[in-house]
Amino acid sequence: MTDNNNKWRELKDQGNEFLDHPTTRGGRIYAFFSLVLIFVTVFEVVLAAKKPELVHQYSVLFEFVEHSILFFFSVDLVLRLLVYKDKFKYLFSFYGMVDVIAVVPGLVGLFIPLAGSTSWVRILRIFRVGRVLRTASTSGIFGGFNGLLMPYIAGAIGFKSLVLVLEEYQWWPEIQDLGVVLGVLGFALAVLLGAKLQLVNSRIYSIEDAVCRIVGALGLMRSNEDIKTGVSDWATHFEEIIRNPTKADVATMRVATDDLTAEFERSSVAGPNVSGFGRDVAYVLHRVTARSPIAYEKFLEYVTFTYTMIVVLVVPGITGFLASILTVYILLGMYLLIDDMDRPLEYSDDSLITVDLNPLIAFNQKHST
Repeated sequence: MTDNNNKWRELKDQGNEFLDHPTTRGGRIYAFFSLVLIFVTVFEVVLAAKKPELVHQYSVLFEFVEHSILFFFSVDLVLRLLVYKDKFKYLFSFYGMVDVIAVVPGLVGLFIPLAGSTSWVRILRIFRVGRVLRTASTSGIFGGFNGLLMPYIAGAIGFKSLVLVLEEYQWWPEIQDLGVVLGVLGFALAVLLGAKLQLVNSRIYSIEDAVCRIVGALGLMRSNEDIKTGVSDWATHFEEIIRNPTKADVATMRVATDDLTAEFERSSVAGPNVSGFGRDVAYVLHRVTARSPIAYEKFLEYVTFTYTMIVVLVVPGITGFLASILTVYILLGMYLLIDDMDRPLEYSDDSLITVDLNPLIAFNQKHST
């Protein structure tokens, strides 16, 4: 009996990992396939709202697709209820409610045809997009820039689909003649983003150049036997500090640099290399925790997200649907990418662009003590 319980517990753990944290090829294919079905659902809902005659003409095909998708998500919901330990916690969580909303209305529509033909059931299908947030964040099939943007794109697609359906039933106000206003605002936003891009990009290259000069000076100073050990220890400490630095770390590194400079003086080490070394270290330590001005950063954040929401809410029809996706991917993506560049020494799994420290790393590996 105990062996059976252990096997069942192990099977549930494997099922939990398969559904939420897939590491196998089969698990990732399953996660990707669920994403495809989610976006097919959204496409079907939009098509039913904007082209009802086409849906009616191919009603058998559309019903087959919808029932197949409904069957897939129903099985998925049952599997989660079987493998999750805390079922009630799951059901009343955000993702649990999304899963229920994605399945229950469709099942009701199968047994109560009148309910299945009402607009509210069709609208509720859009909530399947909420599953993208979980699948994109836990499955590992989207990484880097696309993984960062996927929740925003899914949200824009889902919300814009809802707007399109509401427009079709005349439950959403249509605002016309905003093309010129949106064009001017988009140009102004591009200028703001371009200014920040130039700032953060120059910071990255200037830090990399300074690190290369520091490594060159360290190589020359290390030839002096009296300070050889001190230089190697300082370089190792310097590499550790400038990775994900804090202001306290920077203050500690300044003290260590002063101690090394005092060691130079005791060993009669001087010259342009030492003065250049001190200047470059001071510059790097100043820039590693520097960020864009808070007022500029906040204003750019508010403008970017407000402009994106206006495009999603206001631009009507299929044009608005495509414009929403492009705006999120390009404009919001540009904002998030530049914001990541504004933290060039934040080395984590979520970081996209960082300073290249390979010269310093190679120096420490070569002269490690």
